[in-house]
Amino acid sequence: MAANPGGEWSCRWLIGLLNFLLSFAIQGSIIFIPLLGAQLGASDFQVGLIGSVYGVAFLSSSLISGWKSDSLGRLVFVRWGLLVSSAAFALQLVAHSVIVLMAVRAVVGFSLGIATAATIAYAFESGANMGKFSSYGSLGWIFGAMAAAIIGKIEMLFRLSFICCLLAFLLSLAFKKAPSYDFPNPPNLWQVLRRDYRIYLAVFLRHLGATAVWIILPLYLASLGMDKFWIGFLWAINFVVQFVVMRELERFSEYKIFFYGQLLSVLVFAAFAVAAGRFYLIVIMFFLGVSWSCLYVGALLIVLRGGEEKGTAGGIFQSTLNLCSAVGPLLGGLIAQGWGYRGVMYFAAAIGLAGMFIAVPAKKKTSG
Repeated sequence: MAANPGGEWSCRWLIGLLNFLLSFAIQGSIIFIPLLGAQLGASDFQVGLIGSVYGVAFLSSSLISGWKSDSLGRLVFVRWGLLVSSAAFALQLVAHSVIVLMAVRAVVGFSLGIATAATIAYAFESGANMGKFSSYGSLGWIFGAMAAAIIGKIEMLFRLSFICCLLAFLLSLAFKKAPSYDFPNPPNLWQVLRRDYRIYLAVFLRHLGATAVWIILPLYLASLGMDKFWIGFLWAINFVVQFVVMRELERFSEYKIFFYGQLLSVLVFAAFAVAAGRFYLIVIMFFLGVSWSCLYVGALLIVLRGGEEKGTAGGIFQSTLNLCSAVGPLLGGLIAQGWGYRGVMYFAAAIGLAGMFIAVPAKKKTSG
């Protein structure tokens, strides 16, 4: 039977476009959540708690949904997850107190978790280049950050998140079932976790530090004299670099790019602690984009190529990131409350360094 390269290209492009829209929706909502929490009277600790409940909900949902998608199929989770997520983004418009904001962000996290792991597995099984697929996500973060910088109004950004996620849902209706492995029952979660546990743990430690930083970074940048435009602009630099770099990574060894991502992350977080001006911050954001591109794409390729259980592996990977989103903001708020914003940066650098040593034995697999 003749191949249809044009049809395959179109399918992969649509998957990338969906990732762009979903990432735009997520970033458009999340970037000013710490500032909104502060406006509603939240302390640094409560700002961290708002991020934490979002991460807990995202974690539990993505782990279960990714695991179940191996036996029930990807598209049902992709489509329903996107539809429910669009409603959850709209629900953010009623958040007029700290408690309500916390509850609504939990709903958003749970809804997004339904779709994300299944989307990653669907993209991989459809033959998408995972570096390029991931780069479309970064492109969505770019436009979300720039929208935040230009618009500045939180309510309008919530509306844009709703519209983009709804468009992603409508786009998913055109997707066809991708070739996949058939599992009569969901795979064994523990076995999949054990296979690449060093990678998951190293990613967890690095991203734990990162999420501790992200929750206070807008406040830290504001303390350095940055207004909303510059906060959004600096965020966008990170994502522009990711979009460019991620597209070129799949041709290199996934273990090597994962290592360089870890090393650069340690250096970047240490540099944040001594930031002293706009030019300095621009340079840091550039290398932050390179570090995350290498770490994310490298780790994702390692776990997806490790076995047949793509949905389960993707769910564990996404849950690892979301566990960080649950614990990291809480730690970030606590550390900032006691040791200031720079203390959070040093914490991120230290545990990122620990993750490098944990992942070293896993890199021996390159000889295979």
